[in-house]
Amino acid sequence: MTEQTRPRPPLPEGWRPTLLSLRLARKHPKLSRAVIKWEMRRAPKATGPGDLSDLLAPGQRKPADFPAYYVANPVHHMNGLHWMHPSMGYRLERMAEDFPLGKREQIQWWVESQVLDRGVRPKRILEVGAGTGATAFVYAQVFPEAEVIGVDLSPSVLRWARRRAEELGIRNVRFYHMDAGNLEHFETGAFDVVHESHLLHEMPAYQIRRTVGEMVRVCKPGGFLGFFDWAIPENDADWRSRERMVRSNVEPFMLDYARADHPALLAELGCEDIVRVERHSQSASWHARKGSLR
Repeated sequence: MTEQTRPRPPLPEGWRPTLLSLRLARKHPKLSRAVIKWEMRRAPKATGPGDLSDLLAPGQRKPADFPAYYVANPVHHMNGLHWMHPSMGYRLERMAEDFPLGKREQIQWWVESQVLDRGVRPKRILEVGAGTGATAFVYAQVFPEAEVIGVDLSPSVLRWARRRAEELGIRNVRFYHMDAGNLEHFETGAFDVVHESHLLHEMPAYQIRRTVGEMVRVCKPGGFLGFFDWAIPENDADWRSRERMVRSNVEPFMLDYARADHPALLAELGCEDIVRVERHSQSASWHARKGSLR
């Protein structure tokens, strides 16, 4: 554990989903699926051109291809292309707020204590799996002179993030449609900070490796890599909790993620100073530094 230099806001005592469908998921999965449809019909929508031309980065010729795992597997009781639904931005924002590392005050504490207080002064920041922008917004506000880019595969989520940026008056953040496992649009060493937020547990093992590999590649030598994600199981009770989650919340890749040795993978890819900052309830955070010889 790292020594903290600034007081952190109190963490919530327990986890209770705010969305009715998630509260029902464990004991009443069929009812939960029906409620999901009701929630998504009535939720605010974020729409745009079907060719996703509004979500391309400058110089990007076409949107990312959707990986097979992304479209073929039901997740969180939602079938198939649920990430494509126009109300998914609103829904994901609500879901993220249920996690300690989805709350703005907790994200700000982490960015300030683990990045700012360490003397990191980034000019370019990339967040993969940016979702609705909660973490990207904090980076953009803590480092107002930096360029912040968030990438994700869900069109409605990206459009919702753009709407939020406009509402918040944040001008130094951009959101684009890209696959975190294929960041060929960005040059090697293009970013001072590269971050992921609750992305890796939503993909199979081969995609985890691709994604972390791309994160390391686009990070400059000596640059900072941050991770917000599920805590890795440490005992039998943790494993039973993850197995229940696979069944009750339909997390098809959770066990792949839980079996991965993330510090070993980071070290293999050339990272140093690999530190777990915290573990709380479902969430954990890590950071590492890309080796200067890579």
